[in-house]
Amino acid sequence: MIIDALDQTWQVWARLGEELTDDEWTRPTRLPSWTVKDVYTHCSPFPSATLAGIEAPSPDAPVSHDDAADLLSFMQRPGGVAEQTAELLKESATTRSRTMSSDELVAQFATVAPQAIDRLRETDLERTVHYGGFAVVPAREALRIFVMEGVVHYLDIAAALDRELPGPMAGEALKVTIRLLAETADPVALIDAATGRSDAPVFPVMR
Repeated sequence: MIIDALDQTWQVWARLGEELTDDEWTRPTRLPSWTVKDVYTHCSPFPSATLAGIEAPSPDAPVSHDDAADLLSFMQRPGGVAEQTAELLKESATTRSRTMSSDELVAQFATVAPQAIDRLRETDLERTVHYGGFAVVPAREALRIFVMEGVVHYLDIAAALDRELPGPMAGEALKVTIRLLAETADPVALIDAATGRSDAPVFPVMR
């Protein structure tokens, strides 16, 4: 169940933040010029955004993307949303990283996230929500992206700290992420590459 996967993901982030030392917060990651704290800050708004999204009325606009893979493919098009907003997202994360304490960041996962999970368990996940200010998707599909973001960026931090991978993200959260990334790839190219029938480039599907 997607809510269980999201719950797992955010619990891992809460424990991670509570365990980080002052030195570890400042470590560089494999994302150029992003520290551990920058990456953690980038992910920290997801619980509050989820809570706000499910408490707001559903959008009047029609669904723009039926599923998460379709939305990710749209965002990752050359010159598309992901490329256009990359520097803005980085600037936002690094600016908030300098102004927010680690305790404030961890509280998003330790305090706000459980509240959001409780509300999600009472929510019809087929209802629509805004995503990123430019899309309307079923809530279930937005949650799939939140899980994927949490897993991918946890691996960024874990790699920077030489922690075992996938570590506590093993299980449903990891499976949700793998499925979503596979769905985002060109299906025929993925099958041919995975079975050794082609060496045509399939990845990355995200940058």
